[in-house]
Amino acid sequence: MIAFTRHLLPVALLCSALSAQASEVLKGDFWVVHHQGALGKNQVFIADGDPTHIVNRPGGAKSLGVYQLYEEPGKPNFTAYDVEIDCAKNRVRIMGAADFRSVFNELRNTKYSSQWQSKPDAWLVQSRDFVCKPTERQAKKMEHLGVMSASQMSKAGPQFFEILNREAAKTAIMQKIDEGFAQMPAK
Repeated sequence: MIAFTRHLLPVALLCSALSAQASEVLKGDFWVVHHQGALGKNQVFIADGDPTHIVNRPGGAKSLGVYQLYEEPGKPNFTAYDVEIDCAKNRVRIMGAADFRSVFNELRNTKYSSQWQSKPDAWLVQSRDFVCKPTERQAKKMEHLGVMSASQMSKAGPQFFEILNREAAKTAIMQKIDEGFAQMPAK
């Protein structure tokens, strides 16, 4: 039963029904550990750094809740991952994943590989470094969102996407200006 509870910790944190029944709203200490994508198709990966939510597993590994928020229409609102991290052996794997769609108020298990990753995706590397190298978080451009409820964290996604889109548009404009100057004849 304990393993089952630990496996579903990320999901439990984000289920408003469970939070509403609790006498106290669960809060996490959330950090943006990675973002990727392009204009209108951004994805943000947010980890819960609250030490009480990072669960010790047998063999010295730790369990971290990571949430992937999507900007793209047709995608789930987010995917909640249970990521297992072994700092001593510098490895990472996914132990559970579930998609949440608010339109249907539905949480569904999604496919994942529970094998230790030989070449992990960038977000898994960042998640591993988040736990194993906490002093390097700011150097690795991880952004601290603060202590808040999981529902507040999930609502931060659209604001973050707005910032990413604004920066992408600014970069595109600057690139066009640079290209224009490069085409001008030298005097």
